[in-house]
Amino acid sequence: MLFTVSITQFILHLNEKQRESDTTASRQQLRVASYRGLGALHICILQCEGPKLLSRALNRGHDVNTNSQDIERQRLKNGGSDSVKETWTSKTILDPRKAFLKRWNVGFVLSCMIAVSLDPLFFYLPVINEEKKCIRLDKKLWITAIVMRSFFDIIYLLHIILQFRTGFIDKKLLKSGKSELNTDAWKIAQKYLWPWFLFDIITILPIPQVVTLTIFSEMRGTKSSNKVKFLNTIVLFQYVPRVSQIYLSWRKLITNNKKFDRIVLVKASLNFILYILAGHVLGAFWYFFSTQRLAACWHEACDQHRSRCVGISFDCDHSFGNLSFLNDTCSLNDTKNATSFDFGIFLKALQSGVLESEDFPQKLFYSFWWGMRNLSSLGQNLETSNYGSVWIELIAEN
Repeated sequence: MLFTVSITQFILHLNEKQRESDTTASRQQLRVASYRGLGALHICILQCEGPKLLSRALNRGHDVNTNSQDIERQRLKNGGSDSVKETWTSKTILDPRKAFLKRWNVGFVLSCMIAVSLDPLFFYLPVINEEKKCIRLDKKLWITAIVMRSFFDIIYLLHIILQFRTGFIDKKLLKSGKSELNTDAWKIAQKYLWPWFLFDIITILPIPQVVTLTIFSEMRGTKSSNKVKFLNTIVLFQYVPRVSQIYLSWRKLITNNKKFDRIVLVKASLNFILYILAGHVLGAFWYFFSTQRLAACWHEACDQHRSRCVGISFDCDHSFGNLSFLNDTCSLNDTKNATSFDFGIFLKALQSGVLESEDFPQKLFYSFWWGMRNLSSLGQNLETSNYGSVWIELIAEN
């Protein structure tokens, strides 16, 4: 009995297994059929709608291309300002509050002072030969002055370039309590171009190199000319922007670095250096104008004795002829004679023989001593002449 029941249960179990396997097979067949149906559906969609979808995609790409071309055309119509601005702003803008520019400003102030002290070297170029009555050019000093002046001009050019790459703090934002650095390259350039760029260009002009040679060529001629006085005025006025640059750079330095403003010794040193520079420049002008005053005496004598000055020159490289008659009019010893030329404040330079000396340190220190002495006494010991009235008449005529 039990065996019969067990066989019956085993048969029922086998039937259940068979049903489960049939159900699983039918499910798999349904899945395969559904996948096949979906594949056929996809193929049908691609065959029917594919060309339309491809056409739409191409049209969208054409529209995007057209839009980008329109944007590019608009940029070109605006002068390409957007792309240019992006290029400029991508470069590095220097912060004036950083250590590099603070050190550069200190070095630039010192270089301006040295450059101003080098300019008077061009005024020592003329050398008088009293025996031959001629003027020559000190070529060694000329080359030295040109090289040194060019070196400091390069430093000044670097300073101009840095001004285009140095940001600034907007004063409007600063009033509202925001000290933000403006890094817009175009605004920096616009702020610097007027008037400071023009001011720097005037300051760096090679006026002493060009003007002194022109004056020297006029002095070697036998005819008097008012061109020399006009050129002297240009040389004098060039010192206005050059000395002003020292003061402005100094003010900018102490504005960006407050510790210099608190040190009294630094302020006193700057004032003392400017005082020394003033004496140095004044002495150099005194030497330069002394040579011109002697040449003016020679020109006046030639005007009175034109027949004796025909075909001659006061250039030592091309000097010939008998010029002894100049001693009567341009005597340095008999100055009280009514026919003698009035040298005024330049008589001391002519009598000392410093104009004939080839020893440059002697000329430099003697002229410096004269400049400091008269600067400290405000020129109270000077002997005047009518040389200044000639300048006034020249200005009035023009």
